[in-house]
Amino acid sequence: MRKHKYQVNIQRILWISFAQAIFFVLIIARLFILQVVQTDKYASLSDDNRIRTRFIVSQRGEILDRCGRLLTKNSQNYSAIIIPEDIKNIGYTLQNLQKIMGLPDDEIGRIKKSIRHKPRFSPTIIKEDLTWDELSNIEVHSLDLPGVSIEEGFRRHYPLGKAGAHVLGYVASPNEVDVQNNKALILSGAKIGKSGLEARYEEELRGVDGQKMVEVDAYGRVVRELKHTASAPGKDLTLTVDKDLQVYVAQAFEAQGVESGAAVVMDAHTGEILSLISIPGFNPDLFYYGIDSKSWQALLKDPYKPMTNKAIAGQYSPASIFKIIVALAALEAGHPLYESHFCPGHYQLGKHRFHCWKKEGHGSVDLYQAIVKSCDVYFYHLARKIGEKPIIEMARRFGLTNVTGIDLPSEVTGFLADPEWKKRVRKESWYLGDTILTAIGQAYVLTTPVQMAVMMAQMVNGGKKVIPTFIKKDSASDQKTCLSIKEYALTTVLKALGDVVNAPGGTSYASRMLETKYTMGGKTGTAQVRRISMKERGQGTRKDKDIPWHLRDNALFVGFAPVHAPRYVIALVAEHKGFGGMVAAPLGGKILLKIQKLMEEGQSCS
Repeated sequence: MRKHKYQVNIQRILWISFAQAIFFVLIIARLFILQVVQTDKYASLSDDNRIRTRFIVSQRGEILDRCGRLLTKNSQNYSAIIIPEDIKNIGYTLQNLQKIMGLPDDEIGRIKKSIRHKPRFSPTIIKEDLTWDELSNIEVHSLDLPGVSIEEGFRRHYPLGKAGAHVLGYVASPNEVDVQNNKALILSGAKIGKSGLEARYEEELRGVDGQKMVEVDAYGRVVRELKHTASAPGKDLTLTVDKDLQVYVAQAFEAQGVESGAAVVMDAHTGEILSLISIPGFNPDLFYYGIDSKSWQALLKDPYKPMTNKAIAGQYSPASIFKIIVALAALEAGHPLYESHFCPGHYQLGKHRFHCWKKEGHGSVDLYQAIVKSCDVYFYHLARKIGEKPIIEMARRFGLTNVTGIDLPSEVTGFLADPEWKKRVRKESWYLGDTILTAIGQAYVLTTPVQMAVMMAQMVNGGKKVIPTFIKKDSASDQKTCLSIKEYALTTVLKALGDVVNAPGGTSYASRMLETKYTMGGKTGTAQVRRISMKERGQGTRKDKDIPWHLRDNALFVGFAPVHAPRYVIALVAEHKGFGGMVAAPLGGKILLKIQKLMEEGQSCS
């Protein structure tokens, strides 16, 4: 009996020992698998728990004027960011964050929304451009703010302010569409060019982002830096714009009391833009951190449209400026230069009376005199004689129906109707009255200031095509395409444009320059924006102060200088400022004089 019990106990011990041996073997095997076979896998998982990759946004390239002067400025700044992946309780962190930094409820709401729409590893900006007090406050309370850290970066500033807004544009945080197109923009602090040259040359200016690998503790606080790959700054962009001229033009518009308008100054031979202004401008610095709703609505509702670049997207009737095209078309068609017509102050076509700007008329004038005095009646006769086809064809040769190709986004084309368009769109026939109104740049004719500047450049450079640009060229000119316009036509009209300013009786004679070496030529335009009824004409002309601002005539001017060797051209529009010879021509003359003197003083920058 005792022997039997002994055997049973021995068996039990053996079974227990066997089970223990198997269990021990399993533990050893598992440890071998974890520590030897799968060591790389779990080492990687372990690193994910303690190592974080931080991306470093590259410094944006600077934009400089033709003389190397800064038009943009990057300054160092610090931002507070939050990384959800490093936080166990986001609500707790945000609650502490609001209390410590004094953030309003709407800012906390913005942060929560941003966190929801981003991957957990992606940082969200809490606040940019921290003051030293804010920065130190975050560092002092770091234990209460897990997942919150400070990042060093750069802020973009625009020293020219409103004067450079439509040329330079602005940068701002990317939207969802931007991020979809470029995943790298999900980085905290990433900015993207939204308008102007900032947008057009985004790839060149942006640079290459860097990164660093850091070890963090359980609260997401950085313990040490493991690896650092520096970012590469973007390329600097040297423009053809002259900073002093840009400021001067903006100030000249303001001094003249122009509430809304635009000007383009360029080199007629190279197409280099020396100044481009749209009035009014806006403060591009407002957009860097995100413009508030109230300020944005104010810009959108402003009747002077500060967010529209009128130099490239403002469409205006060119008025008498279009007579340059009509005169060229007539001379090319063989019309005699000295054939005269009598101007009594109006032109009768059936039951319709078309008026000249000079109520008492100009008397007997030929084509040359009609350009100098801007006689509407002569051009009515001229248009009836040559027809609309050569006029439309000449306008197309000068590019008035296409975009110019300027290196700014959002350029719009001009517009010039023809019989086919009117039949297709308006379901109407083309009448002689349409041709007559086209001849004085009204009715179905629209141009942009940059188109008028290009037209004037091609007029004075011998009929060679130019493409306006903001980037300096190594060669004097690479514009080879010839518009194939008869030299006689060009030189005749160009001489007449010189007399518009410098001969008594010219519409811009009051704006002539007394110093011979700076003399300019040009053409004024006064564009109606409404139809004047017969009743109004019978009652006499109303003063501008009695007419709502938006119904007053637009004042226009295109010019070139110096007359003896044309190089610089200008096109400007002063919206609703009345007669072109009273406002636009004096303004254009001041600007052309300024650019000549600037270039004379700074030959090294030309």
